[in-house]
Amino acid sequence: MHFDSLIQKSTNKVKTTWNIVKSLTNNKTTSNKINTRNIKNNQKTANAFNQYFSSVAEKLIKNSLKKNVSIHNDLLIYLRQNFKQPSSAIRLKNTTTHEIDKIIHSMKLKDSHGYDEISTRILKMSAPYILSPLTYISNKIL
Repeated sequence: MHFDSLIQKSTNKVKTTWNIVKSLTNNKTTSNKINTRNIKNNQKTANAFNQYFSSVAEKLIKNSLKKNVSIHNDLLIYLRQNFKQPSSAIRLKNTTTHEIDKIIHSMKLKDSHGYDEISTRILKMSAPYILSPLTYISNKIL
């Protein structure tokens, strides 16, 4: 809420947002710049960039590992305090062909498809033939 109010009150929202991001990530401008002398050899240029960006990545990884360990420990403490005993088992009822049919027919009619290459148009047209197998599969999954 604090950061939201800062952004809302700002006249330059983008700059304020980036300043907040920098403050939260402790991202300060560093003097680790690539030597700006003219490098005429492509291999030397590539090596200079590689060395610079490799060191930046290592620093970021080290910092994030330190932060993640403390966050991880905090989460474990929270879980141990609030979940001292396991919750009861979840019991799910089997579905029916009527329920599956209702779900299929509630979908918008589209020709686009996902990874399975089955559009909702094809699914709706084939519903009478696949309801029983779909119901069986769904119940097995549950």
